[in-house]
Amino acid sequence: MNSETELLAAYREWHRLAVAESRAIQSRNWSLLSDCHFAIKDYQSLVVGLTQQARAEWQRTGCDLVEKEKNLRVLLSELIELTRQNRERVQTALATARTQLDRLGEAGKNLKRLHRSYGSVSARVRAA
Repeated sequence: MNSETELLAAYREWHRLAVAESRAIQSRNWSLLSDCHFAIKDYQSLVVGLTQQARAEWQRTGCDLVEKEKNLRVLLSELIELTRQNRERVQTALATARTQLDRLGEAGKNLKRLHRSYGSVSARVRAA
């Protein structure tokens, strides 16, 4: 397998993981999201090295470097867009979770107030 083939395979796997990330966010599977995120980081590092190797190979074989680079930019642009969408999904999920947490905090405070109010009433009733 040549460097370009390996590079394109790495980009495909990165894309697959980004789609899996999206599904994990939608299903609130945070463990899967974390696994995908760390795997993507590994593929990003791999892509850097493979890109350098592929470029060197292209120069040695006299390939059209402009066309090859253009194809890489297209792939990378798609991945950047998927990453942006996933970031927005996570931010939305986080905002929703914070809102729910705030509501639960208020409900807890209300329950404590009710308990104090009714607790003192029951103490008066028992004393009478």
